[in-house]
Amino acid sequence: MTPELLERDWLSLRYWLQRCVLPSAIVLLIILGLIRVFDPEVVSLNHKAVIIGFFVFYFILVRGGHILMIRSMHFDMKRRYKDAYSERLAYLPVGQMKRRNIGFTLARIKRELIDLQAKPKH
Repeated sequence: MTPELLERDWLSLRYWLQRCVLPSAIVLLIILGLIRVFDPEVVSLNHKAVIIGFFVFYFILVRGGHILMIRSMHFDMKRRYKDAYSERLAYLPVGQMKRRNIGFTLARIKRELIDLQAKPKH
């Protein structure tokens, strides 16, 4: 995996919109439609819509913040450890990477690079 591939496929705005915002909006619409079918009372529908909408919005913001945090760590390592970081990323599997493991993997790489830099050279 290259830094450019990581940015394009995992840490971009397009990725966040396609993998987080769009599915959340679709699920929200489906749930609101089902609530309307089974509970046609307007006041109850409004209350439930606000609660469900809040949790969907909260999920979208937390996921977006998580991606921004990982993205800033990625750019920091790309700037500080240019060659060593690219070399470490090359060992990562491109198609088998899970979305939930990206942050952990980059944090592990950063720890390795910090340790490598901190070792005294004799």
